Amino acid sequence: MDAAADWGCRPGGRLDMNHGFVRHIRRNQIARDAYERAVRQERGRARGRLTPTPPRPRRPDQQVYRPRRPGGPGGDTSPGSPPPDTRGPRLFCLEYEGDDGNVTAVVVHQGDSAEEVTQRVCAQSPMEPALRRALCQRVQDELSKRRGTG
Repeated sequence: MDAAADWGCRPGGRLDMNHGFVRHIRRNQIARDAYERAVRQERGRARGRLTPTPPRPRRPDQQVYRPRRPGGPGGDTSPGSPPPDTRGPRLFCLEYEGDDGNVTAVVVHQGDSAEEVTQRVCAQSPMEPALRRALCQRVQDELSKRRGTG
């Protein structure tokens, strides 16, 4: 037991925590905890102050999807056309882009004929007779596919 007294050990095998080295460690841990707490509080305050940024401007060449609305361009009610219920349900929307870049949209119904659809497209966007016949044939093919007759 005399050797234990020389080394500064206490009875029961515990370390002497009042040693200067241990006090330095505790002081550093307390200072680190206080610093981390202050940093967390500053981050919280910084987040609260941020205001939402305005949306970035769109690029002019970026295409934006705009769904068709009934009664609008390409809708199913236009002056001089019969009411939609007499022509049957919608089958598809035909979009034709002319040489000038203008797009003509026509909704095709179950009761429409290929000639009627072609006339409606040509009324908005004039085309050559050969192109008109080709469009009529293509509309006829699409109609027969969707009606289940082709």
